Amino acid sequence: MGTLRIRADRRLVAGLLNLLVLCHLTPMVFSVSVRAQETSTTVGRPPQRLPDTRRPLDRARLGAAGLQVLESRRLLLVTDVPLKQVQGIPEAVDALFDQLQQKLGVLAADASGKEFQVTGYLMDAPERFQEAGLLPDEEFVIRHGRHLGYEFWMNNQATDYYRRHLLFHEFVHCFLMCEHGMRDIPPLWYTEGVAEYFATHTVNPLQFGILPSGETGFEGWGRITELRKTALLTDATEPVTLESILQPKSREFTSELRYAQAWGLVWLLRTHPQLRPTFGELSRVRTRREFDTVLQRLTPELTVRLKIVWLLLLDSLEEGYEVSHAFPELDPKWQIRDDTSDTSVQIRVSADKGWQASGLFFSKPLDITLSGSGRCAVHDQPQRWEAEAQGITLDYAHDRPLGELTAALVSRDGRSVVRRIPVGRGCTLSVEANTELWLQVNDSDASRSGNSGGFDVQIELKAGGRNE
Repeated sequence: MGTLRIRADRRLVAGLLNLLVLCHLTPMVFSVSVRAQETSTTVGRPPQRLPDTRRPLDRARLGAAGLQVLESRRLLLVTDVPLKQVQGIPEAVDALFDQLQQKLGVLAADASGKEFQVTGYLMDAPERFQEAGLLPDEEFVIRHGRHLGYEFWMNNQATDYYRRHLLFHEFVHCFLMCEHGMRDIPPLWYTEGVAEYFATHTVNPLQFGILPSGETGFEGWGRITELRKTALLTDATEPVTLESILQPKSREFTSELRYAQAWGLVWLLRTHPQLRPTFGELSRVRTRREFDTVLQRLTPELTVRLKIVWLLLLDSLEEGYEVSHAFPELDPKWQIRDDTSDTSVQIRVSADKGWQASGLFFSKPLDITLSGSGRCAVHDQPQRWEAEAQGITLDYAHDRPLGELTAALVSRDGRSVVRRIPVGRGCTLSVEANTELWLQVNDSDASRSGNSGGFDVQIELKAGGRNE
């Protein structure tokens, strides 16, 4: 046994610090070693937001061109789509503005006393807007949607949900950029991630920043599907490690995966019970300079833990994910194990929790034997089923028997995870160096709250390391 010392890449530490700052966290003490420096940072605000330079609209001329104008307090919407497709959107934007003011901070005042309002152009036939002189220069490419100052342009979308989502997304950008413009802006994963986070919504009731409960009603969104699809590909061209998000090879934000990654990280840091309370005073940062002010808040230990929790989240995240039951613990206690002595450890794995730390960190390659005993109950609807460690084949989760004792081996550097190793009543695993062992009862992480019981897991470590 000894004190674990963790070395972290300074650039990754800085990137993660930015990530924590952006996602509205407050200082947190971690038992692994170093205590986060407790300093107070006041986020500066300009005395006035940038001037609103929107051109006045000739509504009669627009009407003659087949364009309709809908207006609420915070949105002036110019569109050529049928009115039934945009019904209620301006009023929903007003509610989104109130939410942003509450969560991200009250905007600076306008020099002339003008209220904050954005003009949005929702286009079914962009040529109509071009003929009306409403499009920016040709160099300003609009792929799906794009913002500039107090205006945004977006193409019509195939589904009602994603039409609203993209419009809300662009509105959030306008909100965030109206004080400093595009100068000294935060990293793109943050600006896009926050826009994605608040744009994810339900209509009845009207709520923003939610996790979809299913695929129905969120057609066209697909962020979780994109994350999990790529995470399961061993030859994925775009990795989904935390490092790849904070230090991307390209600054271009064009792929669906990049948007999914940005949303996922912001959602994790705003939602994880051990992260949500932290760094709350920094929720109103707007510029990169403000991020740099708080770089000392992140410890190398927290960097390591976030990388691992992120990988485990990718394995199990789904619509309806039960936050109170499924999140991996951020800061479990670890025992360092090597090949110097025989060891037997017994731990309890609960059926109503997601990935659970075994408490064992293997500093050297090692063969270990696991065996599971006991019973658990999985699913209370429509029927309660009891399972032993080998699981039951009446139903499946993740293509394995429901209730099966399952393991994952996660590298301490956060770059690889051996996903969902079936343990059942027993198995032997070859563990690489610098690896953590995690365990769970196999089930959907959207339905753990009705589970009970669990398995006693015996873990045997033999002296001499790995058998070749």
